Amino acid sequence: MSGKTSVFSKRLLKIVTDFSSLLILAAVFLFFEAANALNGDHYLTLSNISVILNQSCFLTIIGVAQALVILTGGLNLSIGSVMAFTTVMWGRMLVGNSPDSVHYLVPMAIIVGAGMAIGLVNGLLITKLKMPPFIATFATMFACRGMAWLALGKKVIYNLNSDFRYLGTGVVERLGAFSITVPMIIVFLLLLGTSFLLTRTNFGRRIYFTGSNPVAARFSGIPTDRVIIWVYVLSTGLAAFAGLLYGARLNSFEPGMATQAPFEAITVALIGGIAITGGFGNIWGVLCGSVIVSTIYNGMNSLSVASELQTLVMGGLIIFAVAFNQFLIKQNMELRNELDDSAPDRTRRPAPGEA
Repeated sequence: MSGKTSVFSKRLLKIVTDFSSLLILAAVFLFFEAANALNGDHYLTLSNISVILNQSCFLTIIGVAQALVILTGGLNLSIGSVMAFTTVMWGRMLVGNSPDSVHYLVPMAIIVGAGMAIGLVNGLLITKLKMPPFIATFATMFACRGMAWLALGKKVIYNLNSDFRYLGTGVVERLGAFSITVPMIIVFLLLLGTSFLLTRTNFGRRIYFTGSNPVAARFSGIPTDRVIIWVYVLSTGLAAFAGLLYGARLNSFEPGMATQAPFEAITVALIGGIAITGGFGNIWGVLCGSVIVSTIYNGMNSLSVASELQTLVMGGLIIFAVAFNQFLIKQNMELRNELDDSAPDRTRRPAPGEA
């Protein structure tokens, strides 16, 4: 009887840890609702939730770009610089609304393609020259940022095509005070496609296997170098696409854009339940991570926290959230192994979002 009770409690605890990101999000929501209630205000209104979700879209895209790399045990520090370089180099093609101008899909394709080419360089540096991912992407981060400054200097590309800007600012439907925006639709489709890639394809399974045990994956016949190269191509291509949406929202491109993007992406991925060691995590958790970060920023503004203190508070909250969630991830993996060992057929059940 005690054995059955122990297994039941482990299963219950595993379910709790499966949804650790949602628990953190609920706690953050409740905190700011209570803090605003002391001032006689309501925080969890439909309009404010809509604003938070819309603001989190950019973070979700770069979070997915980073999560794909972290799942293989790597890191991509070039995300922000790629956003700046690709949009600065070809962003002029998106200026104005002249009938003679090129359709905005053409420069968008060029910019995303350029980002994927930089990702190919990252992948080759890591797999063929055996550079650590941190060093390889650190180098391309500086190279891309430097080329962006050389190309544009202190100038700014602005007055972008209105049809293009709709991708970053458009509203599809209003449900009372809640607005469904184009970025929300884009992010939902991105998460849907990435989830399918990771959980329903051989390539996705290879990503998890490469991240969890690259040596075993290689000896099992998986072309780990090819997997890593493709992951960096996808990651950096997504970074370039994020730069497009970022510029569409701000109506400008400039060399200094998104300097904190790689670190925000790492934060969002880790809070979202992606294990820093690789090979474990559910891509939908990245959405929770981005909403948590956006909620903290939004909540501090609602409480009129001084801008001088916001960076300090944000740093402390991120440290707590990441540390707590990574602890829950470790517990989750241990519980899975224990429950698999206690199963009658001794077979291992795959984790959600895991190969």
